[in-house]
Amino acid sequence: MKHPILAAVCALSLLLTGCSSAIPSQEEATTETMVVYKALPLPDLFVDIPEGYAETSSEFYEKYYIQDDASIIITEDNNAPKGSIKDYSTRALVQYQGMTHTLEVTGSDTLYVGSMQVEILEFTYTLGEDTPALSTLVSYASDGATVYIITCKCAAENYDAHRDEFLAVVNSMRVDKTPQKAPTAPPVTEAAT
Repeated sequence: MKHPILAAVCALSLLLTGCSSAIPSQEEATTETMVVYKALPLPDLFVDIPEGYAETSSEFYEKYYIQDDASIIITEDNNAPKGSIKDYSTRALVQYQGMTHTLEVTGSDTLYVGSMQVEILEFTYTLGEDTPALSTLVSYASDGATVYIITCKCAAENYDAHRDEFLAVVNSMRVDKTPQKAPTAPPVTEAAT
């Protein structure tokens, strides 16, 4: 990119989020944009965050988790996926390729968590010629109405140390759209006098 501020904004956005699979309109296609998903309004999705990760926030996310150079970000796309969740993950990878300086896919897998199909992509990328390499494990799952995205990333040289905990987060995924009832107080009874 020729504009350093635009490159920095794209770099920060890529570091903090997964990608959108939405196809831009003709008008949107003429400018460089990146969709930043809102933080997932739990209790829709539950995951187990590994010990040692601290909850934090940013201007982009109300809540995400960090430990040293590693981060875990949980987002959602409220648009039902067009096609399969595999198609969605393929479109997201193409979008990642368009936003990075280099990108090498290091793995992909399909697994099932409960009855939900989860597509996992693993890749190493750089955002510029002289930027450090980062490695990402991103998972995509859908309940048919919403796509849940878990993006785990860290410095490429530390990826092997974090990979198992990243996979544990994905495997702990539970979706529950049942409205949560507030606890009710016990009935008030009059004391016998």
